[in-house]
Amino acid sequence: MAAVYTPLQNGADDRPEPAAPSFDSIRIAEGGADPNDDDGHSVKPPGVSDEGLRKEIGLLSASSIIVGQVVGSGIFSTPASVALLCGTPSMALILWVLSGIFSLGGALASAELGTMFPQNGGMIRYLAHSYRRPRALVATIMAYSVTFFCRPAAIAANVAIFAQYFFFAAGKQEYIESKDYLLRAIGALAMTAMMVLNIVSVRWSLRMLNAFAVVKMATLAIVSVSGLLLMVGAIERSSGTNWSRGFHGTRVDAQSFASAMTRLFWSWEGWSNVGYVVGEVRNVKRNLPLSLGLAMGTLSVLYVLANVAYFSVIPLEEIDNGTLLAAQFMDRLFGKTMGQVVLPVCIGISILGVVMSELFGGGRLMYTAGKTGFIPYGAVLGDIHPRFGTPVYAMGIIWTLSLVFLFAPPPGKAFELLVDLVQEGMWYFYALTAFGVILLRRRLPTYSLRRFRSSLILAFLFGALSLVLGVLQFYPPATIPGKKDPEAPYYLAPLLGVIFMALCAIPWYLRMWRYANKTGIQLLAWIDDEEQEVLRMNSASDA
Repeated sequence: MAAVYTPLQNGADDRPEPAAPSFDSIRIAEGGADPNDDDGHSVKPPGVSDEGLRKEIGLLSASSIIVGQVVGSGIFSTPASVALLCGTPSMALILWVLSGIFSLGGALASAELGTMFPQNGGMIRYLAHSYRRPRALVATIMAYSVTFFCRPAAIAANVAIFAQYFFFAAGKQEYIESKDYLLRAIGALAMTAMMVLNIVSVRWSLRMLNAFAVVKMATLAIVSVSGLLLMVGAIERSSGTNWSRGFHGTRVDAQSFASAMTRLFWSWEGWSNVGYVVGEVRNVKRNLPLSLGLAMGTLSVLYVLANVAYFSVIPLEEIDNGTLLAAQFMDRLFGKTMGQVVLPVCIGISILGVVMSELFGGGRLMYTAGKTGFIPYGAVLGDIHPRFGTPVYAMGIIWTLSLVFLFAPPPGKAFELLVDLVQEGMWYFYALTAFGVILLRRRLPTYSLRRFRSSLILAFLFGALSLVLGVLQFYPPATIPGKKDPEAPYYLAPLLGVIFMALCAIPWYLRMWRYANKTGIQLLAWIDDEEQEVLRMNSASDA
């Protein structure tokens, strides 16, 4: 995924959709306008979802949204720390393959849920259907955690460092250490420009996401094809002992395994972003599973080949933790211009692609959280601009929160802690979403919109491993040779993450119990409405 985990100096629907009439009742009750005409009939124009958003996302754009958030800077640096934690590149390569398979299992589980509930919202909606009691507690915690913290903080953490790579390419390394707020200001300007584009044109936003994806894939392809040529002997390899040593020297302790798998899974993280915009995907039953399978499958091959390339050129003992592994690779194979200028520029562009993808999905996430009743003022958050066809107010809030997280933390430990906090908590939501597939197979076995079935074995393995990795964040991490330990205690970030999620129970109580009981508004009636609409379709077709 994201650049945040690797500092520079150290990635027309053709089937019926279930209606959700309670969305409109919530909207009207909380001050919104009635979206129906005088006769009570929907006035939704062709090519627009039941949520009022235009369906402009095809297979290519859906794949670009996934690639846009998965590929940041991780694959260009993470292989070094993973290999050092494993002790041998051979074991590291096996873990890259395994983590890719498990991540694909999680992605395909998300695809099954996306075809079942083809509206925006992703894991918020999936968790609401999977864990309905008590009053959608799990989904509410997810809604507040991600919309008000995880997503805007991730945007801030990414956009704060992308300019580093451009300064590095320009030979202005002194700016990286001494001009922290200048880098943040440049990031704020870039983020604002991308947010404006996200608001005024979905089509041009998708085109930019596609362009970012092309740059990412081209950069990865250069490294990966080099690895393939090294394997077949078309490029002469430097003498080294990486592959000849086999598994001799592999570290087998739990600390090293947990630390390596944590880094690996975050290199794959980002595939869930397409679920937040699934309501705007054309032909969901085809394009959603195909885009997830195509993007994750292609990236799996490229990631493995990139690792082969890196360690066919750079002996493990010569890895410099102060330099990006990909830069060392490019220096040796293609010369310093590629390693010190071209590659940093490509990585900087790659990080901007992550930010663009996060903004695009984050606005829809806030929009859905308001429209479904989890967050107050749904009439405002769920408002679609009549000309642009985008959730302007929801996107504006995401932009505002991102600016707060960008400029509020002082340089040093506070900002580094913010970067670490972005990762915490998501493990549990990923696990519960994967387990939700299994629960819904039992509770809704004949759900007609389930046009795609994922592997329950892979879904379970992904969920179990995600849960284990969430718990292991409280276990002392393994040390990486040549890399200094973080200044903050290892348990601080996961502890704060759990505390924040626990605090989200307060707005859950105030919203789902106190407010709902006082006003009589059935905030969560839409969950049952969506399911019953489809079940009625099943009964009608059987009759």
